Amino acid sequence: MKRLFCISTNHFTLDWRRVRDHDGAVLTRNQDVVGRLSIAPQARDLELTDQCRRSGVPDSVAADVQVDAGPPLFEQSDYQLYLHGANSGDTVEIRHRDPAIVRALTSQEGGRVVHGTVNFRGQIGRSQFSIYVNGERQLDFEVEVFPTKIDYESDYQEILADVQSILTGLAYEYLRSTFQMGKVAANARPSKLEWLVLLETIVDELEKAVNYIAQRPTRGLVRSDRTARIERIRRPDSRVRSQIRRGHGKGSPVQLAGVTARERLVERPAELTLDTMEHRWLRKQLTDVQRKLSQVASLYVSDGKLSARSRRSLEGLTKLETRVSRLLRVEPIAAATGSPPAGFASLQLVSAPGYREAYRLLMLLRMGLRLEGDFARLSVKDLNELYEYWTYLAVVRTVQREFGPPERLGQLFRVDERGLAVRLQRGNQQSITFKETSGRGVTVVYNPLFRGTALIPQKPDILIRIEEPGWPKMQLVCDAKYRVDASQQYREQFGAYGPPQDAINVLHRYRDAILEKDRTDGGVARSTVQAAALFPLNEDLAEDYRQSRLWQSIERLGIGAVPALPSNLGCLEEWLLTATRHGGWSMADRVIPHVATVHARKWQIAASEPVLVGVLRAPGGSEHLDWIIEKQTYYQPLVSSHRRQFFVKQVAIYVPQGFGQPAGIAYVADVERIDVMGRSQVGTPWRSRRTGQMVVYRLGPIRSLPKRIPFSRDEATSISNSRWTTRLGLERARRLSEIALETEPEWRLLEWLEARNIVYTLGADRVKLPDSDNPTGRAWFHMSNGEMVRYDGSNGFLLRKVGTDDQYLTLREIMQRSESDGSSQF
Repeated sequence: MKRLFCISTNHFTLDWRRVRDHDGAVLTRNQDVVGRLSIAPQARDLELTDQCRRSGVPDSVAADVQVDAGPPLFEQSDYQLYLHGANSGDTVEIRHRDPAIVRALTSQEGGRVVHGTVNFRGQIGRSQFSIYVNGERQLDFEVEVFPTKIDYESDYQEILADVQSILTGLAYEYLRSTFQMGKVAANARPSKLEWLVLLETIVDELEKAVNYIAQRPTRGLVRSDRTARIERIRRPDSRVRSQIRRGHGKGSPVQLAGVTARERLVERPAELTLDTMEHRWLRKQLTDVQRKLSQVASLYVSDGKLSARSRRSLEGLTKLETRVSRLLRVEPIAAATGSPPAGFASLQLVSAPGYREAYRLLMLLRMGLRLEGDFARLSVKDLNELYEYWTYLAVVRTVQREFGPPERLGQLFRVDERGLAVRLQRGNQQSITFKETSGRGVTVVYNPLFRGTALIPQKPDILIRIEEPGWPKMQLVCDAKYRVDASQQYREQFGAYGPPQDAINVLHRYRDAILEKDRTDGGVARSTVQAAALFPLNEDLAEDYRQSRLWQSIERLGIGAVPALPSNLGCLEEWLLTATRHGGWSMADRVIPHVATVHARKWQIAASEPVLVGVLRAPGGSEHLDWIIEKQTYYQPLVSSHRRQFFVKQVAIYVPQGFGQPAGIAYVADVERIDVMGRSQVGTPWRSRRTGQMVVYRLGPIRSLPKRIPFSRDEATSISNSRWTTRLGLERARRLSEIALETEPEWRLLEWLEARNIVYTLGADRVKLPDSDNPTGRAWFHMSNGEMVRYDGSNGFLLRKVGTDDQYLTLREIMQRSESDGSSQF
C-alpha cells in the first residue's frame, strides 16, 4: 500500500494511500500526468509541520500551501484514508459535498480517528475535502481525479464538447420547425461553449439569409433639407408654398405665375435609403457577435503556449470571425448607421423573406439554448454515464449524416421557462426516428425495454431499429461499456484491448432474449442481427483493431466490440453505415441461424428434388450395374403421364437379392443431363426386346450411399419396377417403404408416431408430378384401427375410414385427438 500524501498539522494528521497499483492508465495517450494537491488552511492557529509529504514532490516544499502539485488520483480506484486528531480529546471529521464519496469512512475511538476507503467511481475532475476538528473547519484540500481509459486533456474535453455540439445541433433542428418567440427565456445567458456551438450550427444559414437581403433589400424613405433653384422643384409641398407666401428663401425675387418668390427655396424631397431600422438592428446583432468572438479568442491568446487542440479551436474562431466580418461589409448592413431603439421589432423584420430568417437566427444566438435537466448535471459528474450519453448521440449523428434530419425531436427536448431542456435521462426510453421517401427508416432508441416477449425484461443501452419495405424490423444492439480490459492475457486472446468478457456475454443474452412477435401466427423470432459493445479506445492503440477477433467476430458471429471516442469513430461509422446502406437481403445474410433451422431448410430443399429409384434388369443384373457405373448412364421407357421424369435430380440404384450383398438401395448419382432417344440408340452389350422412346439420364460419378436403405421381408415384396422419391426421402429413409415419404409434413407425422409408439404401416399412391406451390404426399399411413392418413398439401392431413366421411386435420389436431383418446392410436 503506497503512501500518496500526508497532511500533518498541529491539530490533526491525514494519511492518504493507494490500495494497489493502477494499471489502467496504459490506455491513455499521455501516461505521465501531473496531479494536484491544493491545501487551503481555514483556521488561524493551524500550522503545517515538516512531516507533510506528497508523492512526486520534494519534501522541502510538501508543506508549502503555495504549491498545488501532488500525486494524480484515478477513477474506479480504492484509496485508504486515515485521519486522527493531534490531542487525545479532539474529535475529527472529514466532509465532502458528495456524501457517497465519504460513505465508506467510519469513526472510532470516540471520534478521534476516521478511516476507511475512498473511491471516486466514475467521477473525474477536481474534488474538495474539508477537515473539521471539534466541529470547526480547519483545512480544505483539493485533489484531481483523472480518467484511466481516455485522456483527460483531449478525449474527455472532446466528449463534453461533442455532446454539447450534437445536442445543440439537434436542438436547433427541433426549434427550426417549432420556433416561437418568447418560448426561450431572454435572460438565460448561454455559456460560451453553448454559444459557440450554436453559432457554428447556424452560421451557414445566417450567411444565406444576409446574402438574400443584399440581393433584395427593402429600402426606406428619408427626407433631408436642401436648397434648390425654384425651377428645379418638381413637387412643391406645403413647406415650399409657405416660403413663397412669406417671401422666405434666398436670391432675388422672381415672378412665377403671377406670384413673387425668391430664386432659391429650401425643400425636403423623399429619397430611398438602406439606412433603415431593420438594417441597423441586424448590424448591431452582428457587431455583438463579432465582439464576443474576439473576446473568446483573446482568452486563448492570453494562455500563452497553446496545445494542439487549443490551436485548432483558435483557428476555428478566427474563421468564424472572418465570416461575420464579411457579413458586416454587405451593402445593406454596411449602410446602416446608428443604433435601433431598445426592443425594436417590426413586421418587416419578422416576416419579410431573408429578414425573418436572419432575425430568428440572431435571436437564437442572443438567447441561447439552455440545455438543462438531469443530463447537464450528470454529464460532468459520472464519466461512465457521460460516455453512455455520448455513444447514443454519436450513433444518432452518424445515422443523421446518412438519412438527413430526424423526423421528430419533440420526444428529446422540451421548452420551458428556463430554456430548452433535454429529456435524455438514464433509465428512461427515448427515440429518434429517421425516414426516407422510399419508406426506409432507422430509429435510434435509448434505453429500450423489452418486457412482453422475454421471460426476464431486457434493457440494452442503445437499439438501432432498421425498417425496410417488405421486411420485418431488424435490429442492432449497442451496449456502452466504459470498462476496458488492458491485461496482456486479454490482448493475446482477442488481438486488442477491449471490454471485459462479461460485457461480451451480455450481448449474447440480448441477441437471444430480444424477440419479436409475429402478428400473423403469434410466434416469436429473434430480431437482433448484430450486437456490439462500444468502449473507449484511443486511435493510437487501435491501429490494427480491424485485425482483432473482437472486430471480425461482428460479421462472422454477430457479436463483437467497437471502439468509440471522438478521436476514433472510424470503426463505429463503418459498422453502422454498412448496416444502414444495404437492403433487407444483405441484413438477412448477416443473421446467424439456428443449426436446427438450417437443417430444416436443407430438408425442405431436399423435399423439392425428385429422385428416381432404378432397378437392375433380371437376369444380368451384375452386367447392368457394371454398365451403369462405367457409362454413367441409366435409362427407362418414356411414359407420357410421368412428367416427373424430366425433373429428376438424382438416380438411386436398387440392388435386388442374389447379388452377393444385402438387398436395398445402395448407390446414387447426380443427373447431369437428360436425353430422349430410341432404344436402338442406347448402346448396351445386351439386346432388348423393347422399342420406342427412352429417357436417358447422363449421370455424374456413381457413389455408394452413406447408409444403405435395406429391404426387409416384413415389407411386402421387393422392388421390381423403378420407384419415385425425393432427396429428402432418400437421405432420411431407414427402410424401403419410407422412400414414399417425400414431403416435410409426412416426416413430421412419422417422427410423432414413432415417439408415441403408434403402430402403422406404409403404402403409396401412384406417382404424379408434385405441385411446387402446394406439394402433397402419396404415402398412406395405415393404422391398426382401420384409419388411414395421407398428407394433402394445404388442406392438411386427410383422415379416411371405411363407413365414415373424410376429414381434414392439421398435425396438431391429429396429435390432440390421440392424446384426448388416451391411447396410442388415432
